[in-house]
Amino acid sequence: MPRKQKRESRSQRRDALLRDAARVAIPERVDVCVVGGGAAGLVAGIAAAEKGARVVVLERDLECGRTILATGNGRCNFANRQLDPTRYNDPAFVAAVCGPTWLDDVLEFFRSCGLAWAEEGEGRLYPLSRQAASVRNVLLERARRAGVVLAPAREVWDVRHVVGDFMVRYTERFGQERQDALGVRGVIVSTGGGAQHAAANVGLFAGDTQPILCPLVCVGMDLSALDGRRVHARLSLERAERVVATENGEVLFRDYGISGIAAFNLSRHAQAGDELVLDLLPGLDAQTTATLAANTLDGLLDPVIAAFLLSECKSTAQAVARAKALRLTVSGPAETERAQVTRGGYATSAFDPTTLEAYGMPRLFACGEALDIDGPCGGFNLAWAWKSGMVAGATAGTVCRA
Repeated sequence: MPRKQKRESRSQRRDALLRDAARVAIPERVDVCVVGGGAAGLVAGIAAAEKGARVVVLERDLECGRTILATGNGRCNFANRQLDPTRYNDPAFVAAVCGPTWLDDVLEFFRSCGLAWAEEGEGRLYPLSRQAASVRNVLLERARRAGVVLAPAREVWDVRHVVGDFMVRYTERFGQERQDALGVRGVIVSTGGGAQHAAANVGLFAGDTQPILCPLVCVGMDLSALDGRRVHARLSLERAERVVATENGEVLFRDYGISGIAAFNLSRHAQAGDELVLDLLPGLDAQTTATLAANTLDGLLDPVIAAFLLSECKSTAQAVARAKALRLTVSGPAETERAQVTRGGYATSAFDPTTLEAYGMPRLFACGEALDIDGPCGGFNLAWAWKSGMVAGATAGTVCRA
């Protein structure tokens, strides 16, 4: 029988990627430089190149589009049938950028990339393969066809004006960490996670950033006995005795607090000291719950959760009441290194929403997470990345091409 090929180790994979990056030849001058090769950056580069511009994408990671692979638990929930600007933190700006054909534009873009998709609950759209690599790969292939130079392992640290154009300075993250520079007509900043500082020398300053769409650390009760248990619940976030946000969905208890999509969405609104109220039986009123739990809670709840509530209370009645209103205090976000989105970046007021060009800064654009825009889980943030990348890229490609 043929011998099985050994799987490439992590270090071997890294070495191979570094070699691939080192082989990428970057021209001395191009029309458009995209700073950041994530979701928005790849689409911006494609859109600019398809308008006839010479484009280079500089990405600090060892691969372009790597962040896409982690989305949707590796399945990439790339859009949502129910796209609505009111779901975002700046509805007016999102509406002006994305327009009335937002979803159609995104789906047509991916259809022309050769991607097929399927719809799951709550309007979530996934690649038909249910593999995030499918989304990334079709983008990389379309970028190559368009002539985009994809240059990973290059970290941009400075963007400045030079004789009416721009000079982009970067460090190669392979070999001897050599510094180099690229002359360009226009720049699209598509970096997230607070990495927008590179454009400070041209007068573009990013605001404070914070990780969101992540679990929440909660205090006030030892939850270690519930670590790993899941329950469908209704969550209310209270501040100064006022409800500031609500969510319905699955909650994953962790020893430090709560995780799951409902918790992720509340992390967009939560502040330290807020009260989190969980109704673990959202489909039942208090009287019905009390009647059904007269003898045992096991018929209503995960038995582990039921036993935990009974251990925390002096009577079954108290346990039932606790199940309908389990109160925790938010301490802050958890697992921030794996947060799905970083809030902050450039103020939207500094950009023309029809072009995503910075006011008073010709041929300087931003898109995706570089702008202070965020939405809930469910494909909303990627849908923003795709569409904003299209807008910035198409405009830059038109005004910057030689």
